[in-house]
Amino acid sequence: MFDDMDELATDYDDRVRNAREDAGLSQSDLANELNEKASLIRKIERGETLPSDEVQTELEDFLEISLSAQGSSGEDTEWSGGSSTGSYTLGDVVKRKD
Repeated sequence: MFDDMDELATDYDDRVRNAREDAGLSQSDLANELNEKASLIRKIERGETLPSDEVQTELEDFLEISLSAQGSSGEDTEWSGGSSTGSYTLGDVVKRKD
């Protein structure tokens, strides 16, 4: 079920703000275009709230951007471990507290 979901990029707020400004739109203008509240756009741009899947899709389509982590540089500095087969076990992910 979760395999099809893309992880939201950590800089989603900057991507939305920059794309909106590049389009010459105010937060209110963007909210009107998406039929959303301006306060939601403000919170998304401040990183105070995550967009719902529906709002994420609307933002991506209207602003012609990607908000998924796969749309970023592709570097994943936090993750290490795993096997050469590409499959991971619980032991690859969990850090023990001894």
